[in-house]
Order: sequence, then structure tokens, then C-alpha cells
Amino acid sequence: MAEQASPTEQRLDYEETLELLTEWVEEGIPLGLDRKKHLVGQYNEQGQPNFELKLPLPFPAITEEDLDLKTYLQRVPEEPPSYVIMLIQLGAAALGYFEEGEVVFHKAFKKYMKRQKRGKAQISYLNTRGKSKAGSRIRLANTVRFFEEINERLTEWEEDLEPQRILYSCTPQLWGLLFGSQVPPPFEKKDPRLIKVPTNVHVPDHAEMMRINEFVLQGRLLRYN
Repeated sequence: MAEQASPTEQRLDYEETLELLTEWVEEGIPLGLDRKKHLVGQYNEQGQPNFELKLPLPFPAITEEDLDLKTYLQRVPEEPPSYVIMLIQLGAAALGYFEEGEVVFHKAFKKYMKRQKRGKAQISYLNTRGKSKAGSRIRLANTVRFFEEINERLTEWEEDLEPQRILYSCTPQLWGLLFGSQVPPPFEKKDPRLIKVPTNVHVPDHAEMMRINEFVLQGRLLRYN
């Protein structure tokens, strides 16, 4: 089987994406929905895509009840629904709550959590040595508090604002620490609102969060022929 050519890509904003999907429904174009990849696509007899539209991340999650695109579109609001962006790296995090694509509340966190010479996370270092050293105790306390503060803010937004989507970037190790915190996050690991941001994230701060917000609001139309 011949290798498929690299697709051409077109970026669409939230409104343009919704308009294109509506046009496809009106024209009766047969399309498939991919829940795991959060996209809509058309495929040939061999199962290869003719084109795929990666949906803006704030779009509602595709569920088993969405039998076709027309059914799914009935749940897609004209403006972006409320969502949280959560960017977490070692010692730095940025959180934001958004409505209609605009930031309403935001918070950045920075903690001293790694040794300066080797850049090793305290959570890993404690498994080997240094438990009694003052610097280690400080890093450990900061690590614990780091995840507590993140979860406290997320819980506040969950209780007061009820975001409909949670968009995150976090390594598996730090994701485990987030859920292992004495202050737990206000959602389960398999919460259907969760979706990982599929792009590289720089050190989290307010500016980086706003850059990521611009990315997540875009649909990406990939044409393979």
C-alpha cells in the first residue's frame, strides 16, 4: 500500500469551524466521528482519510450517543462554552477559567521543587537520599503545597463556575502527584470533560496560557488529497 502524502492544513477559528460543520450536514456529506481524537473525518474504502477536521478543544466531547454529526451539532453552542486551561510543569503552573473564549480568572504558581545543580525533582530525590537535609525538606514542602494550591483553585472554580471543559498539559508523573495530593482535584481521571492539549507547552505563565488559549480555540482542517 502506497504511503499517504502529508496533509495540507487550514486553521479555522471556533465560529468558522461550526459554520463548516453545519455546511457539511446541510450538504449531506457522509462523515465519521472519532471520540478519542476529537475530530470529524471522511474516509475512503481502505479506511484512509480524505480529510479530517480536528475540533476546537472547547467543543463538547463526542459521546456514544452522538450517532452522526447532525446529532452532535445540536450540543455545540454558538460561542465557546466555559472551560479551564491547566498547564503544569515541574515547579510552575498556570491556570485559567474562560468564558466565550476570554479569560475571566487566572492564577500562576511557582515553587522551588528541584535541586539547582542536577535539576532533579524532589519527589524523585527523596527516594534515594537527602531526606534530612534542610534544602530537601524545603523542596518537599513546596512540592506538597504546589499541588494543594492547584487543586484548591480548581475546586473553587468547579464549585462556583462549573466549567464544561478541562484542557490540560501535564506529564504522567506530575498528573499522578496531582491526584495523590491530600487536597484532591475536583474531578476524576476519566472525567469526560478532560482533554489533553496536543501541542508543546513552554514554561507555564500567563503569557503562555494565553498562547495556548489561542491554539485550543482553533479547528484544524487536514486535507490528504
